[in-house]
Amino acid sequence: MATDQISFFDESLQKKVEGSFTSDGREIHVRSVYGIKSFPYNDLGACIDYDAQVSTVKKVLSAMVRNAAKA
Repeated sequence: MATDQISFFDESLQKKVEGSFTSDGREIHVRSVYGIKSFPYNDLGACIDYDAQVSTVKKVLSAMVRNAAKA
């Protein structure tokens, strides 16, 4: 399993978000300084290409940042 690094600027948070993700063929595992979260491929819908994975990982990372800010 290769680990992909991801970094993007979240406009709604006005913050740079960084993390990484791996895929084991059944789930995608997201890691950042805000925690670890896994989700099944089913969450990607009908399109499970790399771009769909990256898009979903960005949403998950943004949610992790928002949840950390609330705590």
